[in-house]
Amino acid sequence: MRIIRPPSEAGAPLKLEKTSPLTNESIIDLVEAGFTEGTIVRRIQQSPVDFDLSAEKIADLRKHHVGDKVLNAMKAASGDDSNPSKTGATSNGTPRPE
Repeated sequence: MRIIRPPSEAGAPLKLEKTSPLTNESIIDLVEAGFTEGTIVRRIQQSPVDFDLSAEKIADLRKHHVGDKVLNAMKAASGDDSNPSKTGATSNGTPRPE
């Protein structure tokens, strides 16, 4: 939610505007519009989300050139624990000490 105060109503009570959640289609639109992966990831982190992360939909996202960085952010925002960046291994594949 964002607080919106029109300039003409500076003394008026605050209004809340609901932002619609990001979907697979909105991510494809952002990629096709030329936004960088970093910008898209930040948007995912700061917005409500309603992603469909089924195998078929992920294949469709990849077909539309959605990169791994964005897909991982989508999975993290959706609470999907199969995100490879959340594994307990270091970058060389050895387990991290606990």
